[in-house]
Amino acid sequence: MQHIYTRAGVAITLATCALLSLPASAVSSTTARPQLTSSQAASYTVAKYMSNGGSWDPSSGVGAISGFTANYKVATDGSASYTTIQAAINAAVKAGGTARKYISVKAGSYKEVVCVPSSAPPITLYGLDATAANTVIYYGNSNLTPKSSGSATHACTSNSSATTIGTSSSATFNVAATDFRARNLTFKNSYTEGTYSGSNQSALALSVRGDKAIFENVQVIGNQDTLYIGSYSYSTTNRAFFKASFIQGDTDFIFGHGTAAFYGCTIQYNATRLGASAASYIFAPSTQSSNSYGFLVISSTLNYAGGSPSNVVYLGRNWAESGAKGQLVIRETAIGAHVRKTAPWGPGTNGVAYSSSTARFSEYNNTGTGSGN
Repeated sequence: MQHIYTRAGVAITLATCALLSLPASAVSSTTARPQLTSSQAASYTVAKYMSNGGSWDPSSGVGAISGFTANYKVATDGSASYTTIQAAINAAVKAGGTARKYISVKAGSYKEVVCVPSSAPPITLYGLDATAANTVIYYGNSNLTPKSSGSATHACTSNSSATTIGTSSSATFNVAATDFRARNLTFKNSYTEGTYSGSNQSALALSVRGDKAIFENVQVIGNQDTLYIGSYSYSTTNRAFFKASFIQGDTDFIFGHGTAAFYGCTIQYNATRLGASAASYIFAPSTQSSNSYGFLVISSTLNYAGGSPSNVVYLGRNWAESGAKGQLVIRETAIGAHVRKTAPWGPGTNGVAYSSSTARFSEYNNTGTGSGN
């Protein structure tokens, strides 16, 4: 089953975010669940995160599709020049130049692995149907899916020597280019866990490794490791902005060392696979210690589906690789009853207990049962 969630009144400016100063959180700050003061919260806004590494204002989102003129059109029914999204992207790359290229996608299901290579010009990919659930890009690769040695999974990866696809190369949709934008689309990984035996059943739906990416009214659906935001090097910090979008998974399903802001989004924990009593994790940032801004969730909703988990799910944990000290702020957000009330931050992937010295996690002015109120 697919879902689409939007929130009214999501228009926002970075100036508004920067000036936002609500009363201090009613939840008492503890070492296990730190809360920002209003003065501290002023340093953790969309403006701060999105200008990390250079001036950039993505607050207006992708824009209304009524103002777009498609350079390339995709449809499965033969009514357009291209039947696959990858073919249209390849055409845009071949045309080159610096002008933005627009690719429209007719409602339907597109079973393919897509790569937007680093050589691509600025691209806006958009569904013609305003309901994102009606235009689905899906595939079923996983970390454990076998592949032939000597060939990469797709042009956005470099795993030619491997005999399995691997976590980082399993994504259905891969963005390596700068200035990519998407609207009215669903990115889905349809892998069935257990198809291949192994402890790491990760299967990405969307991998963002290019800077200044904007996603508006999209769905990103998977289970373990649904959405990755990072780059090809820990020394490079890329940024992504998600607006009025829906992200679903069950284990570490928003992760990576990049910088990202989620505004007016629904982030949904799906208890179907693991069960209602599973102590799983929503976020797993691997923000490098030198980077002050990892993930920001603001004016959003954290809810659940597939059962009635209560007080068991962690908001997140440090993805402890390459000396990471994960950074995440959740503010002005409604948090459901699935989230642990007193100790919502779990031990890192290296087993080291959460503390302010191992990760940088905090909250501000959140509401709902899972907020501890």
